[in-house]
Amino acid sequence: MNGQRATNGALHHGIRPLTVDEALQYSPFSSIVPYSSEIIPLPNISLPGSTSLFASTEERKACRQSLEALNQEAYTSNGQSGLVGQTVRELQKLLNPSELTQFKFKQPPKASDSEQLLPTPTSTNGDSTPSPQLGSFANMLFNTVDIAYRYPSPVTPGSQFAKSQPSPKLKSNKAPATPVKVKPSTINQNAFDQNARISIMDGAVSSTPKGTSTPAVIIPKLPPSVQHDEYKAFPDIDRRKEVYISPTKKRKLNHTANGEELYAKGPDQLEKSDAALRSLQELISSIFEAEDQLQPDTSGAGSANAAKFFSNAYAGDNEVPVLTTDIQTKLDASMQKVVTLNRFHNLPLEHLIRLQKLCENALKSAEAVNLKLEDGHSEDDVEHWLQHIGVAESGLRSSRTLLRILTAGRAEKQIYSEEILYTTLNMHTNILENCIIPVVECRNSGRSSEQFKTISHHKKAILTLVHLATRGLRMLSELIAQQELAESAITTIEFLASKLVFVENAHTEKESILGIQKYEGLRLAAMDIITKVFLTYTDQRTFIIDEILSSLEKLPVTKQSARQFKLGDGKSIQLVSALIMRLVQTSGTRPHERNSSGGPRTVPSLHEFTSNSHEPLEDIGSGYATRAFQGSQNEGCIKEAEIDPVLAVEQLTTIVHPLYNQMQRSAQHVTKFLVQRALTSTKTGDQPYRNLLDIFTEDFITVLNSPDWPAAEILLRVLLQSMVGIAEGDKSAAPAKNVALDLMGSMGSAISDLIVTVRQAAKGANDESELSGYLAQLADETLEGKLPAKELLALEGPYRVVMEQLRQQGLADPQISSAYGYFATQWARGLCAIFDASDNEHDIDEPELSDGHLASELKQVILTSATLESDNDFDHVSSSHGRLAYAVAQLNMPFCRAFDRILDILLKSMNSEQATVRSKSLKSVVQLLEKDPTILNRGVNVMLYVRKCASDTSPLVRDSAISLIGKCLALKPALENEVLRPLLTCANDSTIGVRKRSMKLLKDIYLDTPKKDLKTIIADALLQRVRDPDESVSDLAKQMFEEIWIMPYHGSTEQSDQSVQSKLALKEQVSLIVKTVQKGGSAASTLDFLLQNILSNASKNATSNFRVCTAMVAAMFEGVIDSQELPGQPGQQQILQTLTLFARANPKLFKATQLESLQHYVDNINKSDDIFVYRSVIVIFRCVLPHLPSLQRNFLEEIQKSLFSNISKLGKNELNEVVSCLWTINGVLKNTKQLANLTISCVRGAYQARNADLSSDTQATRVRLNKWMTIAALFGKHCDFDSQHSLFRDAFPWWKGSSVAALLVDVIAHFTSPKQPADVRRVALDSIGTISRSWPKNFLMEQVHSAYDLVFKEENSDLQNIVLTAFKEFFSLEEARSEKSADVVGAESVDAESGRLGVALAANENDGVSTSIAQRFLKHIIRIALATQDKYALTATEVIGSVNRQGLVHPKECGPALVALETSRNTAIASIAFREHRTLHQKHETMFEKEYMKAVHQAFIYQKDIVGDASGATTPPYTSKLRPLFEIMKTSNAKLRKKFLSNLCSRIDFDPAKLDVSTLLPAHLQYSRFIVENLAFLDYGKTEDLLHVISCMEKVVVGTGTSVAHAIEVAGISVTSEGLDGEATQAPAQSISIDQIKLRQLTSGAMILSMLWESRSFLRRAYGLAVNQKQRDSKGKVALKDLNKAPVKVSGVNTDKFWEQIKRTMTSLDSFELMVTQCKSFVEILSVDSEFKLAAEADEDPATDGKLATPSDEEEGATPAPPGGNSRGRKRSRQSLSETPGGRKKKNRPSVGRGKRGSVDEDGEWE
Repeated sequence: MNGQRATNGALHHGIRPLTVDEALQYSPFSSIVPYSSEIIPLPNISLPGSTSLFASTEERKACRQSLEALNQEAYTSNGQSGLVGQTVRELQKLLNPSELTQFKFKQPPKASDSEQLLPTPTSTNGDSTPSPQLGSFANMLFNTVDIAYRYPSPVTPGSQFAKSQPSPKLKSNKAPATPVKVKPSTINQNAFDQNARISIMDGAVSSTPKGTSTPAVIIPKLPPSVQHDEYKAFPDIDRRKEVYISPTKKRKLNHTANGEELYAKGPDQLEKSDAALRSLQELISSIFEAEDQLQPDTSGAGSANAAKFFSNAYAGDNEVPVLTTDIQTKLDASMQKVVTLNRFHNLPLEHLIRLQKLCENALKSAEAVNLKLEDGHSEDDVEHWLQHIGVAESGLRSSRTLLRILTAGRAEKQIYSEEILYTTLNMHTNILENCIIPVVECRNSGRSSEQFKTISHHKKAILTLVHLATRGLRMLSELIAQQELAESAITTIEFLASKLVFVENAHTEKESILGIQKYEGLRLAAMDIITKVFLTYTDQRTFIIDEILSSLEKLPVTKQSARQFKLGDGKSIQLVSALIMRLVQTSGTRPHERNSSGGPRTVPSLHEFTSNSHEPLEDIGSGYATRAFQGSQNEGCIKEAEIDPVLAVEQLTTIVHPLYNQMQRSAQHVTKFLVQRALTSTKTGDQPYRNLLDIFTEDFITVLNSPDWPAAEILLRVLLQSMVGIAEGDKSAAPAKNVALDLMGSMGSAISDLIVTVRQAAKGANDESELSGYLAQLADETLEGKLPAKELLALEGPYRVVMEQLRQQGLADPQISSAYGYFATQWARGLCAIFDASDNEHDIDEPELSDGHLASELKQVILTSATLESDNDFDHVSSSHGRLAYAVAQLNMPFCRAFDRILDILLKSMNSEQATVRSKSLKSVVQLLEKDPTILNRGVNVMLYVRKCASDTSPLVRDSAISLIGKCLALKPALENEVLRPLLTCANDSTIGVRKRSMKLLKDIYLDTPKKDLKTIIADALLQRVRDPDESVSDLAKQMFEEIWIMPYHGSTEQSDQSVQSKLALKEQVSLIVKTVQKGGSAASTLDFLLQNILSNASKNATSNFRVCTAMVAAMFEGVIDSQELPGQPGQQQILQTLTLFARANPKLFKATQLESLQHYVDNINKSDDIFVYRSVIVIFRCVLPHLPSLQRNFLEEIQKSLFSNISKLGKNELNEVVSCLWTINGVLKNTKQLANLTISCVRGAYQARNADLSSDTQATRVRLNKWMTIAALFGKHCDFDSQHSLFRDAFPWWKGSSVAALLVDVIAHFTSPKQPADVRRVALDSIGTISRSWPKNFLMEQVHSAYDLVFKEENSDLQNIVLTAFKEFFSLEEARSEKSADVVGAESVDAESGRLGVALAANENDGVSTSIAQRFLKHIIRIALATQDKYALTATEVIGSVNRQGLVHPKECGPALVALETSRNTAIASIAFREHRTLHQKHETMFEKEYMKAVHQAFIYQKDIVGDASGATTPPYTSKLRPLFEIMKTSNAKLRKKFLSNLCSRIDFDPAKLDVSTLLPAHLQYSRFIVENLAFLDYGKTEDLLHVISCMEKVVVGTGTSVAHAIEVAGISVTSEGLDGEATQAPAQSISIDQIKLRQLTSGAMILSMLWESRSFLRRAYGLAVNQKQRDSKGKVALKDLNKAPVKVSGVNTDKFWEQIKRTMTSLDSFELMVTQCKSFVEILSVDSEFKLAAEADEDPATDGKLATPSDEEEGATPAPPGGNSRGRKRSRQSLSETPGGRKKKNRPSVGRGKRGSVDEDGEWE
């Protein structure tokens, strides 16, 4: 009680009566099993002494013959026979007293007192019957065993069964106090004699009246004293009987675990079996009779009857009889029926042996027949081939009969002939390898097309062979399962089955003779054979798996052809995938005992499982005895375990752990093989393992939720463990991590899919079934993570549901049977794990788990494939219930529980050092989100990682991040605020793809969000892309705005009467546009350009767009009048500013009445705000008035008057618009004289101030003068006064010219003198530029040239900027004019002959001006651009770009400057320079490439002097400053790229004697560092470029380094000196005497070469080019196909270390000691081959194994000889070119030219 263990080991949980189910197992009805399948004994109260163990007389006779044979053997050998001894030992094990169950039976009571027992049999002489005599074998066994057995003491005839007269008791089994040694024979003899004297009651004789021979069981009634209240209730029993499944109790005792009938049901079946047996015997007799008649009679002719049964065939040179096809078919069918009815043991042995000999003839004939159809065959060849096919068919039919005899369970050894087995195997091998496989591999095209056509005509004969071969292989699999075969036979079967599995079937039906699925049946049979061998022969398992995996290269890699194994749900997987899962499932199944001597197989016992000490019995009938013994033994174990749960779990653990470990090892072996080979191959490589790994993973994922394939979970689990190790490994290469992340994404997606499936299934479980509700509850608890283990592992839990569903499918199917056993092992392991985790069984509060019952049940299931016993039986479990239960179990297994780990690794991989890894992790997360969007709602902040990746340095990562953001937005639109900022940033990304993807996502947010502020921000960002440098991005932005701003209102504006809703929607859009313009920046100018594009005739929707924009203009005018008309009530200033954009885009959008409503805004200007409104109105007037001739003249005059009145109040920008508007109005009013007079007055005032001393005048005078010049310049810009030149001549009589603009410039040019005040001079220069932009000839005036020359000479930044701005605007106008002229020609097609080219070549008066400016001032412009990085440099860069685009100068003049400017930190300057450089390179590649070295030096000077950083890379991240240049060079061919890289490396080379070291840091040293660091961080597009650079570096080090190292040693700076103790010691620096300048020269040279060598080593490490010893020995070269691939960086390379090493090297000139140290270090580089040390480390580093090597000597760019070698050598015998140049380990370096190059002795010396 209270949980304490009783003395007998039982647990006391309260006293309660047993239920019928619990008590039944202790009753004789369930413990006594009939030995014969035909006898169902009725319950009999008497002793079953007369029950026979044999089903028939023949069986008894056969057993008696075998026993007599043993007796004879024992008698003749005097007990020394090995066979007899072995049999006796086997029986001794079975008769071990400690292993036997003790049965104690009581005598039944007599019906009445008068009943008497039968008298004891006596002999004729009155003596008692003597003891039976034992045979020699039985007597030997009797004398060697020690078992005291006897019948219970009988009751004498007069005794009564009364309490006062108890029956005699048996002698106690306890040993006496003083043990007495008694011979076993004496004990047995005494017991035998006593038992012989006991009178046994015969159940056949009774005093029962005649006619009532049936025994009856009488249950007495309850006494009247028993009351109903005295009964006790047991709610726990009632509750267990009322669970969700009805307790129907259909145990089906007449069926085995596999669903087969154990014995016939009733007399009808028995009669049928007798009839089938008779029919077979008659057929066999007829065959034998016909065989006897084959002997010719005296006439020499055979019997005619024999011809019906036999035909002739050749076995070698002999003609032998074989059964005809009909007889063979009939014989096989009859034999199969008899075997099915379990009557095959009734056939005589000699008949079976004779049948085997008959069938063997056909096998031998088919074994030797030639089944090949050679090329160039004739009709006779085909005829002979068809005859041979018939022979093969006969052999296959005969083999089936032979195999049926071998698998029928007969015990006689004579029928199990190895010769027959080998003949059968050889015949199958011949037919399959020489006929069926070639036919399957035959194709309609190619070399086998002729055979294809011939065989196709005889397709039926081949299909028959395939069908027969398939059935034969299935029979072979049964034989493997039943009999223990020789190792050679098993090996033959394995290779044959493996070959069938890996035959490449046709991909389409047209290419197949037989049809794709016809052959798949044969392949399935081969798979069953492999599985049976794998299950039965455990020592062959590793070999089988290795053979399968090594044959994977034969598999097709295309998905269509690879997946030909059909699943139950219609999906398909690879057959090899199914085979591997079958093998793993088989590993978790208990292998049954093999029978080496025939007969039915035995079920292993627990003791046999744990000790493996029992060998199969060879005695006849041992199968029955063994089953009887093991049944009692296992039953005893079960009962003992039910009493002691600890013992039950211990026994279960002993069974389960080896099975689980074996299947885990099998899964690990498979995944390790696939992963190791997949990591060393690519998807496009020769080896298919990378593709195969993906296909296998997809197949395992496909069946993850299928109860038929539970091994998919452990395979995926082990694969996941491997991938996690790779993903988290510090030394894992980037490609390996990409593979891991890719597969982890697929596996995580599969888990998510399973979670979603369970969630949906749980919601849909509403069919009112109690089982559905129960499973739905388990599913909900699983998804919430609250399902306790006791519920999961309960006897009525999901595991039980799955196993019941599998059992209903039929355990006869090997696939289902393996899944059943595997799942039972999984269940048992989970149960054992609970007990292991708990301190004792009392910690488990589930009765089914704690009382040991479940453990005992599972043990029996694993050992015997028995059916689970419980209080509730399952009537039927539907497929949906089974899948849901299986999914619940799967979600609680380790693989699915690892989902959070997968997600965590994927998120952390976003912070990896490798860009490809970061990108792959993002894509994998996308896979997870596609399956389960709820990931975004979990505690892990996925978006935090994603936003970080959106700003990554790698465009690949940024692109993947944007894709993930898009997926997140689609799943959770509420994230729009969180992801807006990274999207806006990426919309301005440098990568085109990233920009486009971001723009599309922004558009989606714009359309989905109701927030106006968000829409405005997005619209502003997209507007910036309208003028994107890339045309595709610009077009996309234009299309987007048309789609979101204009197209939604096409339909509403077409209606004559617009609805209120459509008007409001349009006003909402107008308000949004106004708000976007209000943000300022470049939005206004960009919107102008956008509207022009939308309204242009080139647009497909030009008419509809125009109508919508007209409606928008009308809505804005309503807003100008009343701001409440527009949503948000924007101000008048913002609305008018937006109207100006529409006016510039298309003035025809406006109406006259709308302009008239703006008149009062130009009358007066009183406030500062009015000036902005005034300017907008003037712009509208200026743009629209020329297109509205219908305006009234009075209105125009009033406008002109108002404009004249406000001129003095306006600034320059407003004046510019007013003057332009006045000139426009003048086109209608024709009063040019008024404008000319105003201009003359301003010019007169300026002219009169020429002689004044402005420096001493007041500020007001200078302001007035500046105003006059500004007004005069603007009128000169916009107005053409040449027609009014008389007025100007009258005003200025000294003027003799004809151009008024020249007069204005001449007057204003006086004020550009350096003597004038700065403000006056600025206005004068600006005014000249303003006039000259409209009248370009004025740029050529001498006064203007002089003024500009003075400006550039003085280098005044402000004045220079004014001049450059004038140039920029003029060049822009010229570019626009040229493009417009070309567009006009293209549109109008004026002259088909001249066309656009004619216009381009047509002379223009402005062309000379542009060329003159460019040629005269370009050097100044370039100087300004390269002088700073401010706005002045930006203006100069824009001018250079315009000059470059117009082709005004030679490309060489602009090229170097552009290369330098594209390294600027000012992104605007760098962007313009890069764009122009790219255009220049594309047009003049061959011409410009010669200037690149000059350009590189220009970039170095720019970085050193202007940027202030002479290094070659930016940090962090480390990026080459010449990256833009090299990106452009990537577009060139390989020859130009290599030439560029070679020239770049050659610029590092130097003459040591001429090295200038006069400065603190020598210029060449700094320049070399700039190049070295650029080379180290360039983004190489192809592997051949990288290898070429490394080779060039090595050339420089080898070539120049030799002389530098020699000079260092000559100078007395030795590397090492050897002390007395033999150790190397360095000489002190103080002992070295050398000239300081010479030392600086040597040190500088050593620094340059050391940095170059360090860069070379860094490149090799970074890209995994470190050469290990294997590569040295094999001299491996890079495959040509790999040269054009982009090199991939490896992980774990410390870039900071390289950077710091370069910085340390650059400090070597700081002191004498550092210089000496640097010199020694360089000499050591050339002297000591440290590369061998690195190679040794590389051998241990798996990340660098198998990587590329630098070119060998035979390739282009091979490294020259080492310093100690001869340059004439052509090869190296042991060193690759990637080794250190010195390649030595000795301290003394040999002199130059000595020895033979490339030969290294064993000590590492150069010979």
